[in-house]
Formats: sequence, C-alpha cells, structure tokens
Amino acid sequence: MVGVAFPNLLLAASLLLVALIGDVSLFGVPVWATILYVPTVVLAVLANPLVRPLWRRISMINLATMAIVFPALVVRQGMIRIPFVDRGNGTLLAPTMVTLVVVFALLIVGLGCAVLSQEDPEFAGVAFLPAAMLVPVLAGQNGPSGLMATLWALAIVYLTSAALTVVASMLVGPYATLVAPVAIAVEFVTLTLMRSDSIFPIGAGSVAKGLFFVVVGVTVTLSILVPMASAWIRQVTRIAQSSDRRLSHQ
Repeated sequence: MVGVAFPNLLLAASLLLVALIGDVSLFGVPVWATILYVPTVVLAVLANPLVRPLWRRISMINLATMAIVFPALVVRQGMIRIPFVDRGNGTLLAPTMVTLVVVFALLIVGLGCAVLSQEDPEFAGVAFLPAAMLVPVLAGQNGPSGLMATLWALAIVYLTSAALTVVASMLVGPYATLVAPVAIAVEFVTLTLMRSDSIFPIGAGSVAKGLFFVVVGVTVTLSILVPMASAWIRQVTRIAQSSDRRLSHQ
C-alpha cells in the first residue's frame, strides 16, 4: 500500500538531497538539476506498465509539475513581489500575464492527470495533488525566497502528497476524490496561521490579492473537476473502443 507513494517519496528525497547539497555546478552544468530530475525520469522509463502502472503515471505527472507548474509559479512569485502591484503604476500587465501562464500550466497538468488516470479516475485528483499543493506555497507574496528555501518547501509538499496518496488508496469509491480539495483547504489555512502576518505584505494592492485568489480558485476547481474529467474520458474511450469492435465484426 505504501508502494503507491513511491514516486512522490522519490522526488521528495531528490529535493531534500539538492537542498542539502546546495546550488552546485560542475563545468557549468547545474548538478542540482540533474539530481532533481534524473531519478524520476529513470523511474518513469523503467517502471513496468503492467506491474507498476501507477509509478509510471505519477512519475510523468511529477515531471510535468516540476517542469511546467513549478517554474511558472516561481516566475509569478517574482513578478507579484513588485511593490504595490496595481492598476495605478503600470505594473499590472506582467503579473496578470504570468498568472495566466500559471493557470494554463495547471490546466495542462490537470488534463494530463485526467487522461493518465482514466483507468482509476477516483485517483486522478490525488495525482494532481502535488501541483495543487504548490500553489498556496508559492503563489502568495510572502512565500519562500531563494532556491534552497523553495526546495525545502517542495520537499515537504511531496512528502505530504505521499502520505495523502496512501490515505487515498485506503478510501473506498468517491471518498478518494475528496482528499485533494480538503488537503488544499487545510494547507491554505495552515500556511495563513503559520505566517506571522498574512500571505500578503503590507501595501499589497487589490489586484495582487485578486490574482492570488484566481490561481487558488482555479486550483481548487481543478482538484474537483479532474476526477470527473477522468471518468468522462474513460467512458468516451470505452464507447469508442466498443464502436470499433462492432465495426470490425461487421
């Protein structure tokens, strides 16, 4: 049962190792990036799709999350930290555009989760969980700053996702679909309580706050819709396969 969490545990271990080693380069090549991505790539390639299909699917989703959603959130965080982002001082366009990029990245990963999890649609929301849990951590203006601090935060996200994956695997039927939205809500409240002030610094404009809640709203909505989309894709695929079989027998 714990085996279902192995892809998330592997990426969490990679993140912790990189955080401990630091930003090291060898002949101009960032060693930390190699350590971060290579183990998950190897798992995605070598995992037997017949014996461990979940390992391959989750590894592919984790790679997409780290290659698409994570960089987009980091860039957005830098843009939103521009002081007093709002309509009045001409800094609104860049944060709005990068927020749309984050939304698009989340949509891509969510669609990937729905497609790859169509054999087990109740688990699609859990597959999307790491990407979803990155949003409350990195989308606010008071998130972690610096590569190492961010990697520590990501490691905690993936360790938590691994634990929640085990919990979801023990739940029956539709109850597993509740894990992702409940986890995001608990994470949001926990982060707000842990920070001494709030997720926004003093002087943050209304637009900065609005853009944050747009990203969080999209994330929560996707965590609910992804399992539904996965079930719909499975149904459409089965109808198409049934039609093909009937045509082949005519």
